[in-house]
Amino acid sequence: MKTKNFTIRPMNASEIEQAANLLACAYYDDVFFKWCVDDDNERHAIVAGYYQVYLRSRGCMAHVAESSDMGIIGASVWLPHDCDAGIYEEIERVVGASSAPMFRAVAEKSHLSEPPMKPFYQLVGFGTSKQTRRMGVGRALLEYCLNILDEAGIPTYLEASTPYTGGGIYGKFGYQPVGELMVFTDNAVLHPLWRPAKAGSINFGEFSWRVLFDDGASLLLLAENVLELKKYHDTFEKITWDGSDIKKYLNNEFLTKFSADEQNRITEIFLLSVEEVLEYLGGAHTGGKFYVDDSFNSLRAASYIDTMPCRWYLRTPGSTNDFIAVVMIDGRISICGDFVNRESTELFKVGMRPAMWVKKWGELL
Repeated sequence: MKTKNFTIRPMNASEIEQAANLLACAYYDDVFFKWCVDDDNERHAIVAGYYQVYLRSRGCMAHVAESSDMGIIGASVWLPHDCDAGIYEEIERVVGASSAPMFRAVAEKSHLSEPPMKPFYQLVGFGTSKQTRRMGVGRALLEYCLNILDEAGIPTYLEASTPYTGGGIYGKFGYQPVGELMVFTDNAVLHPLWRPAKAGSINFGEFSWRVLFDDGASLLLLAENVLELKKYHDTFEKITWDGSDIKKYLNNEFLTKFSADEQNRITEIFLLSVEEVLEYLGGAHTGGKFYVDDSFNSLRAASYIDTMPCRWYLRTPGSTNDFIAVVMIDGRISICGDFVNRESTELFKVGMRPAMWVKKWGELL
């Protein structure tokens, strides 16, 4: 990636030490790293060593910004969610006995705060040289890697040491707060942020779909919006997914909205279960009897095609089989559910947000 003044490219192994030193300079006055290493004389060397461990780890994806007259002026470091756990022992050895407890605390809280969705990449550091700040180098570094991950449909996660604002650099790239704040002291606080992959949205048939999973041969798609305001079942009775009217509709009348070629690619049309929503859109059962209500609400919320917030049915039974689980307009999951024959109204919109497995052969876009 070339700009007017610099080039973004993958980092070479021979540049690891130089990039680590650049990051140590960029983070020297960072509140979080000051808490990790309170000795001003030791901070640079310790933080540089810390980043060298990451940069040498399996699966690390690192990039540099290079200027023809100044050399390397920026660097970014990304790790896969399943990176080798042995790097944390190596970090403790590198940072030394006095700083190891702080870095260990960060690793432990990070594993508690990171989203349950897999796979993803985590941005563990990016920075620019002082003389090139406000030149757009940092933005270009983020954009370069996010474009790569978007094409692969891989979401990303990070822990910002500054408070999140939607208008800041992370907000502009589509990051959203998730999980709980990682509080170490009044000043040392990390803000977990999540960004779905933008390439995870495709057009198939006349609708827009979010790619939830790619198994190599097929894609698991979820409608971006609630497509129809429709009852789960026409009558109030105990019913399961297999006998529901909405399943019959999806696999008959709704299927005819697709061309013959598209129908041949569709192997299954259904509504997500509560467990699938938690797996692909975030969240976890916390023992509550009525709702899943957490920091992933915004990722689960949806709108009707008229852009108005809308509830959407799941296929998991509610408290009894004449109730069905529902995702509320704010993204909470109602575990006890609503009537299977709930009628949608102007003030109470509820409908179907279908999911489907689609064969990958041919072009989908």
